[in-house]
Amino acid sequence: MSTTLVSTPGGRVFRLYSALADRPHLLIAGATGSGKSVTVNGIIYSLLATKLPSECGFVLLDPKKVELVQYKKLPHTVRYACEPGDMIDALYYALDETERRFTEMQRAGVREYSGRDLYVIVDELADLMVSQKNQALPPLQRLAQIGRAAKVHVIACTQNVMAVTIPTVLKCNFPTILGLRTATASQSRYLIAATGCEALPDPKKAGRGMGYLRDGADLHRYELYMYPDDEINRLINYWTDLSAYRKAV
Repeated sequence: MSTTLVSTPGGRVFRLYSALADRPHLLIAGATGSGKSVTVNGIIYSLLATKLPSECGFVLLDPKKVELVQYKKLPHTVRYACEPGDMIDALYYALDETERRFTEMQRAGVREYSGRDLYVIVDELADLMVSQKNQALPPLQRLAQIGRAAKVHVIACTQNVMAVTIPTVLKCNFPTILGLRTATASQSRYLIAATGCEALPDPKKAGRGMGYLRDGADLHRYELYMYPDDEINRLINYWTDLSAYRKAV
């Protein structure tokens, strides 16, 4: 088990979140208050800081209506959904887009899509798996299975580390899993195939967030940095103001 420590808001921190965004798909899971939102915001921040709307798009599923709503009006955001039916529609929109890209690739005789990356970000997987599993699981599983070549990435997050919330048929399609602090060792084993997440410090008490990254067969320990809200808002305002200006002219 190797250790990678990132404790300052410098280049190494930015590269950490950029590296997470570069994974084909990413599952983020841990107990309440373990750093899920910090990580998701860090990943989105790294994308907004480096990608034009023509290079990167978001499909945001926000069942709690508070975690991702600040990104709703970004020019990068293709779909934002927070209601049950709309979230299922958004998943099938992403799946239809994936299939469309494969058709385009087939016609062009290429094995990888050349257009922009599309990130399907699910803030709370538990809400979908508990209330809409039959509707949500098929498109999510299919996206995780075939999205890579089409540059469609799934980032799924949950505070409920249980098999009912993270079905094995779905989990096995995530080559990269970030395990944050869990309530029990068995939850850690289910998540990253190793104990350790249960022993991670409480971020609020320790003043820092940590997690174990299972990337294929490799397991790394990370310290996570929280970007200040005003820095995230600065980027959001930049892109929304620029989009409004372009529409006005």
